[in-house]
Amino acid sequence: MNARMLRTELYKIFSKKIVWIAMLVFMLFFLLLKGQFINSDFTENTLEPIRPELESLVSSEELHDYIKNSGYSCTYEELSAHLTQPVIQYAEKNELQYELTSIINNYYERIDRRSKYIQELMNDSTAFMSGVMGRAREKALEAYQTSSVKIELNLDRGSNNLIDVNHSMVFPALIMLVIIVGLSGVYSDEYGNRTQAALLTTRKGRKGVFLSKFIASCIFTVVVVTVMEAFFMVVTIICYHVPSTTISAASTYGLSLTTYEGSVYGFCARQILGTMLAGMVLGCFVMCISALSRSALIPFFISGVVYGGSALYANEVVFPQTLSSIASLPGEMSLFMLQSQVELVSAPHYTSFFGILVPSLVANILLNLVIAVVCLLICYRAYIHKQVKG
Repeated sequence: MNARMLRTELYKIFSKKIVWIAMLVFMLFFLLLKGQFINSDFTENTLEPIRPELESLVSSEELHDYIKNSGYSCTYEELSAHLTQPVIQYAEKNELQYELTSIINNYYERIDRRSKYIQELMNDSTAFMSGVMGRAREKALEAYQTSSVKIELNLDRGSNNLIDVNHSMVFPALIMLVIIVGLSGVYSDEYGNRTQAALLTTRKGRKGVFLSKFIASCIFTVVVVTVMEAFFMVVTIICYHVPSTTISAASTYGLSLTTYEGSVYGFCARQILGTMLAGMVLGCFVMCISALSRSALIPFFISGVVYGGSALYANEVVFPQTLSSIASLPGEMSLFMLQSQVELVSAPHYTSFFGILVPSLVANILLNLVIAVVCLLICYRAYIHKQVKG
């Protein structure tokens, strides 16, 4: 491989107009969905200016007990008896009564849900649960005991929406679709362009061609993920405003049981890195199918079905608490879960490999790396053993 060969492969991928058209259409689609919230009353009026008053308010054990006894469904009329006059005036002036009530109800519910779950793990530990499940519950309890996660009042609409960019199946799937479109013809297009024989007999050898195509595919994946993720995140921040830099990911909806101690921004960074890795793995799979095909449509449809099917399954199957099951494993190990990560880290969750417990997110990464290596080996062997025809 040399620089000229790499530039040629990069040009072949990046010169496909359909790739840029697809990216533009998908980003416009996202903008149309989110753009309706730009400068709207829904996003402009928030409870953030009265955060100190609300934090002082929710420190009351009396209010906590009252809302807990109401089943976390306290109405604004009921809640107003416990509110200070400045809070009432601000909420009513900005028509935030429902949001204020919902946030406080949810805040206490998440705290109590976490405490209840930890107590259940402690009870399981004292009951001496045996087998793999028992060990998984013990590891989960240890994770909580060493965790310093704090659930805070989440007044930032942007926090939930930033995480939801990669949690909602549609937008991660759009990124993967662009990667599939760009790489489906990385080998199979050589047949249509009648350049297959020339490449197979190139002076730099088939290994050089394979390496240049692989590096070009990786660069393409990095560019696509970076551009689309950056666009999605910037639009989300513009629509819902910049979240607090210190609010914990555990303070967002769906992560109240997590042991992840980082901020919302840290969790979003992990999702983006997960999408980058998922794109690399999917790219290896697409290249493998492309090396075995003479039409770019074959790797396009096969890759689309594999990714889409596993993503749909991951969204439909019920993930059991603490330990993976045979039924949930295909969903938990899917590329979409690597992009989203929410369900895999929403609470301590483990996968058993012959009795060895591994955090499910780590298991997902390791398994998909193995799949990528296997696909590359198949692609390499299939390409270097091709026969020159004509």
